[in-house]
Amino acid sequence: MLIFKALHILSMFSVVTMEIGAEFLFAFAIARRDVRGLATVHRILEQARLGPISIAVFIAGIVFGLLTALTGGLDLLAGWLIAAYVLVAVILVGGSRLWPKVLLPLGAKAVEAEAGQRPVEDVVRDMAASRAVWWHVGMATLFVLIILDMVLKPF
Repeated sequence: MLIFKALHILSMFSVVTMEIGAEFLFAFAIARRDVRGLATVHRILEQARLGPISIAVFIAGIVFGLLTALTGGLDLLAGWLIAAYVLVAVILVGGSRLWPKVLLPLGAKAVEAEAGQRPVEDVVRDMAASRAVWWHVGMATLFVLIILDMVLKPF
């Protein structure tokens, strides 16, 4: 049980670091209307394959968490675990909307603008209209809530 718990904590810590860090960089560049910065962040994260890696680590963390519960004699229907299931589902749905629908297209447009294939003004306009900063705040809040739920076990 202890090894699964350690692997769960390590993998989830890694996911939070990768996801919130990447989202912060995107949101920061967007909030500043920094097309070059957004293009750079987009290229680096694409080259690093952060998306597939963080999804794989997140799924591994979920599996390790379930193994921890199963081997540790925890009640899978305990209130704090049900809250965790709901928060994980919301994070998965939110992330599946944020990355492919908001961040990646805007990052790709910034790369095109930096290469002279798209007017920079169009990208700046899209950045101004973007809700990426609010998405980031929402996703960060969800991660904080799930961390609090795991640590405090309030229900």
